[in-house]
Amino acid sequence: MSFLEIKHLSKSFGKKQILKDVSFSINPGQVVAFLGPNGAGKTTLLKTMIGLYGYDKSEQSSAQILFDGINILDWPVYKRVEQGMVYLPQQTSLLQQLTVYDNLQIVFEYQAYWKNIDKAEFIKERDHWLEITGLQETLNQKAGTLSGGQKRKLEVVRSMLMHPRLIILDEPFAGVDPKSIYELKKIFVDTSQQGIAILISDHNVDQLLSIAQLVYVFINGQIVTSGGVKEIIENKLTKEHYLGNQFYNEITQRYS
Repeated sequence: MSFLEIKHLSKSFGKKQILKDVSFSINPGQVVAFLGPNGAGKTTLLKTMIGLYGYDKSEQSSAQILFDGINILDWPVYKRVEQGMVYLPQQTSLLQQLTVYDNLQIVFEYQAYWKNIDKAEFIKERDHWLEITGLQETLNQKAGTLSGGQKRKLEVVRSMLMHPRLIILDEPFAGVDPKSIYELKKIFVDTSQQGIAILISDHNVDQLLSIAQLVYVFINGQIVTSGGVKEIIENKLTKEHYLGNQFYNEITQRYS
């Protein structure tokens, strides 16, 4: 059963319509990939899902965002986060002048999950994630001095400490070194096996397809096709409007 369903979602900026009647669903524990060219509307969709952007309202609109069957379409961002949705934008959301310790401590102090839990449990869990990501030696380092890969891993650690049910990531592999990409991919797969859904939009098609269980292809504000990796690669629309012939030939050899 889908625990997140997006139904008939549209979004315009002025006279320009960015999202056009978008509908899709995500199940617990799925790694879901969103693919599409620049300007397709992927980031707008992710920000509308988390509540940073509003949606097009009209008497004819039947838009819904159902989370466990509850329509959260008009909920503020903080309430969606409390429900278990976490969004990581492409640009770092870390507090750059604060240390790694302080960036994570904020979760303990303000996230509802930790309200009645002893700090020792938080420290244990925090140190577990820092060890997994190789960040244990950076605890007293300012976040702004970390490398691109370290910053992204720290954001993921912070997200995991929020005990999410769905993590939405916009370009998590951008500006990240190959070693960190490999480590992030492993974290995403391991996390999904714990029942947490992972939704990723990224232009690094190869890396994304290597972990995705379900793929949606987004072109001109609409989902034009969806399915497993092989289905998406073999789809004519994906080939013509997104992958291109040369890359299609290369990627087909890897996933055939």
